[in-house]
Amino acid sequence: MFKKSILTAALLLVTVVAAQAAPTKVDPKIKKYAPAAGVAGNLSSIGSDTLNNLMTYWAEGFKKKYPNVNIQIEGKGSSTAPPALISATAQLGPMSREMKSSEIEQFEKKFGF
Repeated sequence: MFKKSILTAALLLVTVVAAQAAPTKVDPKIKKYAPAAGVAGNLSSIGSDTLNNLMTYWAEGFKKKYPNVNIQIEGKGSSTAPPALISATAQLGPMSREMKSSEIEQFEKKFGF
């Protein structure tokens, strides 16, 4: 059992390393991204605590392009995302699960889609 776990971990590690080493092919017709000028303000994310690390990582990259944007990330659980979006206390609502039908109904009632 222990040998199987080590073999599985080693195979996973090799796969990850190989994937990172492979060059990414990008369509040469796609223009290089250029940040828009004058972007500033506040951006709030309320939702999944499971996705907190990913949101923080994303925010760090975003801040490199747009340093004048203040980003607040609150990981309070996926159930806090829909109410935050509906009440406009957040622009982003990360969730680590699908929305419940009642959450979808409330969102559609507020925004019409």
